[in-house]
Amino acid sequence: MTGNSTFAPHILASLIDAILLVSPEGIILQGNFATEDMFRQSQDSFNGKSIYDFFPDQPEIEIKIKETCAEGTSFRDIECFGRRKNANLSFPASITLSPYLSGDQGLQGVVVHIRDRSLVQELEETSRQIDQMSRMGVLSLGMAHEIKNPLVAISGSAQLLKSRLPDEEHREYLDVVIKEVDRINRMVGRMLSLAERNPPNLQPLNIHRILEEILILEKDLASEAVEFVQYYDPSLPQISGDEDQLKQVFLNLIRNAREALPSGGKITLTTRFRSDYTVKIKSNPNPHQDIVVEIADDGVGISDQHLKTLFVPFQTTKSKGSGLGLPISLKIVEDHHGNIKIISSKGKGTRVQVFLPLQQA
Repeated sequence: MTGNSTFAPHILASLIDAILLVSPEGIILQGNFATEDMFRQSQDSFNGKSIYDFFPDQPEIEIKIKETCAEGTSFRDIECFGRRKNANLSFPASITLSPYLSGDQGLQGVVVHIRDRSLVQELEETSRQIDQMSRMGVLSLGMAHEIKNPLVAISGSAQLLKSRLPDEEHREYLDVVIKEVDRINRMVGRMLSLAERNPPNLQPLNIHRILEEILILEKDLASEAVEFVQYYDPSLPQISGDEDQLKQVFLNLIRNAREALPSGGKITLTTRFRSDYTVKIKSNPNPHQDIVVEIADDGVGISDQHLKTLFVPFQTTKSKGSGLGLPISLKIVEDHHGNIKIISSKGKGTRVQVFLPLQQA
């Protein structure tokens, strides 16, 4: 170090969080390099602009900045939403406000420390989903074992009684009983798959081949009004995964997309590298890169209320759905050290993003 004059700029340049110096009027005077990355624009483009342009329609921020300038008050971890260069692209953030004092000149403005909470929110949501799955897995295991034995007795008794009844009409009633018992038995099997430890059999896989094999089946089942569009990144290498398990995941997700288009529409499949960040996990401290498989439809969409419970077992909006397809898909993807993200709004379609690491731990 040669002195404070060079030390301070080097600290600012090294920080991964955005730091802005803002005048009492809310004008951005200076920012560090992390600010450019966070807001997707150069310092020259945001210096001299109002900070409120980057946090629109949030008057509490302006109130607190003015209070910091007037009284020297600091504020920590104010939750808000920032706006990147694309006006439609916002991100969750937390900001800390501190008064900027310059020697004898007194208070000159506000230092604004901004943290992007996008990754934190995704990790918190993933943790919440894992907790739900863990609790539901224990409950499902107990329920399934308790239900399975009576089901065997009911089905066997119904079949024996059917063979001894001479009346055809009465035998038809027993057919209904046997059919419904079989349906419950299949649901119990799905419950068990939530709870059982079934580690993936990892093999090198071509994700595009898996998707194409599923599409052959789904295109035959879909109406002519449903259009399938594929945008595959040919540079994607093979991933390490369990072919049968991943086929189950993508078959379920593509089928959900098709069922969201009762009057027809478009289903778009996209593959690419994940470009926002790499991930480190405890069992494998080396950062690994993910691929993304996105399945998008322009169908009916999902309400905000239902988005919160999509991965809760037995929660479904389908008249004939079991509410286990998405929880089981999430469990499989998590067993592959990946994650699922769903973006949707009512009437505006749905995007399901499946993140899978290129190499397993």
